[in-house]
Amino acid sequence: MIKNSSTIFFTNKRKETLDYYNKLGFQINNDFGFVERDGLEMIFHETINVTRLSNYPSNGESALDIYCMVSDAESLYKEFVAKGAEIHKNLSNTEYNMKEFAIIDPSGFTSGFGESLKD
Repeated sequence: MIKNSSTIFFTNKRKETLDYYNKLGFQINNDFGFVERDGLEMIFHETINVTRLSNYPSNGESALDIYCMVSDAESLYKEFVAKGAEIHKNLSNTEYNMKEFAIIDPSGFTSGFGESLKD
């Protein structure tokens, strides 16, 4: 049985990126580059040979690197805005029945957060 997963990102801005997620309320392990909040786990490895950054912008304006289902997108959006998150996509209701938004971190990785409007 799979318990969880961690997405691994390579960056040349590791410290800035870890500081950014720490500011947004994530638990940070600076030694290993682990970032965690409410089950979302990411790992940031430092590299000087960044050949591929984010899915955005090379795969279009709406391309995301990670997408998380949440229970209250509006509250999370307001919290992130208050804490200084860089918003990639403002909170909106979609034609596919989601309320969602996205942030972008200092390494250029995009994280989307969505709540189903069908529930």
